[in-house]
Amino acid sequence: MSHGTVTSQSKRADNIFELEHDKQEECVQYRWWQKNYISSVWRKKDPKKKRKALVRKNGTYRMFVIGLGEHKSKFFSDIYITVIDLRWPYLIAILFIIYLVIFISFAVFWWLMAYNNGDFDNLKNSEHEFCLRGVKSFRDAVMFSMETQTTIGYGFAYPNAHCVFTVPLTFLQVVIGLFLETLMLGSIFVKIAQPKNRARTILFSNHAVVNQENGKLVLQVRVGDLRRSHLVDSSISGMMIDSYSTKEGSSYPLYQFNCEFSCGKMANQMFLMFPVIVKHVIDENSPLYSIDPENLMSQKFEIVLYLTGTVESTGEMCQARTSYLSNEILWGYRFARMEEFNTKQGQWHVDFKGFNNVVRCHDESHSARELDARRSILEPSHSADIHNKQTFRTESLHNVTHSMTSNVIQTAPSSEQTDETESIV
Repeated sequence: MSHGTVTSQSKRADNIFELEHDKQEECVQYRWWQKNYISSVWRKKDPKKKRKALVRKNGTYRMFVIGLGEHKSKFFSDIYITVIDLRWPYLIAILFIIYLVIFISFAVFWWLMAYNNGDFDNLKNSEHEFCLRGVKSFRDAVMFSMETQTTIGYGFAYPNAHCVFTVPLTFLQVVIGLFLETLMLGSIFVKIAQPKNRARTILFSNHAVVNQENGKLVLQVRVGDLRRSHLVDSSISGMMIDSYSTKEGSSYPLYQFNCEFSCGKMANQMFLMFPVIVKHVIDENSPLYSIDPENLMSQKFEIVLYLTGTVESTGEMCQARTSYLSNEILWGYRFARMEEFNTKQGQWHVDFKGFNNVVRCHDESHSARELDARRSILEPSHSADIHNKQTFRTESLHNVTHSMTSNVIQTAPSSEQTDETESIV
């Protein structure tokens, strides 16, 4: 082989090394909606095709419960939670109906009292003692009922204490009105101050990514908090929902598998002062251990994440949820950096525009099981090489020691030579 050929091959090897180095260090940044790497992942939203997930992206569940029957009465035993869990349209409709029923019911009582007193027959009689002044019809009675309960008092209609039932009926309607207003304001305040509304300012990345970190495959998700008052003592946990069949033939369509998530070196604890990346290590205890990019799209599992924390301003517990289907996992990607230190202002800047940005890092075509199998094959040969090197060093040291000992024995005078020397002297 000529010297020129060797030089060209070495240059080619150096170029290949530089290209690989550039691929790893200078990755091209993509936005998740601009990349069409996998058509099934970056598909356009179709309103006809709903996302078939147990947990929606906003954290609500796609679960419809039927067959309650006799158990419906148990909801009224806990009326407080039942009212809180009502949707806004239902709550407003119920309050509107309750107010309307009370107004009309007391209007009937006021009208009957005026009717029994003969007020409607003596409208033009100035000497008649009216129970209700200014009430000439049932419509006026409804208006008077509303004025009494809400303490509006326009001045055109007013009661007369001459009638026996005027004072008790007024007292009863005022007390019921106060109780109803307290119930209405309390229910609205509780619904507005619900901790689950705080979860709407917790962001989860649109996709999860799989890449290598310290030689291990990890599933990563980015989490961020939009508010300045962050959650206290927040933690992350997750699970995978998939079908499962036992050896006896029992089938579970919604079986829960444990997926432990951690944030850096803090286990499952985190502080959302800035967006963080939580990871799930895909090891032999992970339900994703045998999944590779080729069969990922054919899987029907769903990964659900729960972020729990305490609201700093109210002290109430808050939980934010989301989920990821198999076609929402990007294999061989990592999240792009969105934090940058501004030297002029002397502070960190976080750009939430790049919250969902991902970067293509390197090709991953093997599952965690396959990577561990390859690593187990390479490690024995590596350990054998180390053992051979240690044996060679030990033998070399032994040979050197043996040769030095032999030289010392040969150079040392014998006992007979010592006696002869002494006799000559």
